[in-house]
Amino acid sequence: MVHPLDDTDYDVLNVVALKKMASAEVVAHDARIDIGTAERALAALADQGLLVLAGGMALPSDAAEPALRSTADTRYARLRTDDEIARLVDRFEPINTQFLTTMSAWQQVEVGGRKVTNDHSDPEYDGKIIDRVDRLVTRLQPLLDALAGFDPRFAGYPERFAAALAQIDAGRVEFVSSPTLDSAHTVWFEFHEDLLRTLGRERAE
Repeated sequence: MVHPLDDTDYDVLNVVALKKMASAEVVAHDARIDIGTAERALAALADQGLLVLAGGMALPSDAAEPALRSTADTRYARLRTDDEIARLVDRFEPINTQFLTTMSAWQQVEVGGRKVTNDHSDPEYDGKIIDRVDRLVTRLQPLLDALAGFDPRFAGYPERFAAALAQIDAGRVEFVSSPTLDSAHTVWFEFHEDLLRTLGRERAE
């Protein structure tokens, strides 16, 4: 039997599941809790068999996803029937498609009719892509605001997007899509996974 998680345990396990592997510091940052609370929650979740602690990192166990989905079914039951959320989620789908297309354009450029890896030697081209990322993140804001009205933890996503965009503005273009950084793409991907779990939906193939 899967027991419902309390709010802190859900938020902590959700971060670990989204990242696949995370330190207590990262969990505390993304779950917007202090480090001591994060460490205690991680230890308790490990005792329940919902994650594994190794080498200072937390990894989700096979039991993590069922526990999260079961808890989300109850925690977000009212959110799932909200008409405004439904309207904004419908608007998110094409925005998400545009974001994925933009990421492809960041990683590859067309040369002589062939797609080749973008070596980022054309600042004008890269600048257009970065502007597009900025605009798409802005278009995401109404959905993030509405979700934060149901659960304050969603307010962490605008903060993470702003931090990534600030790094890009400072010239660190790896914050556009690096999977090892809290890049715009990393934050977007985690938000999408989080949204699907919140809504009780599966990712479309």
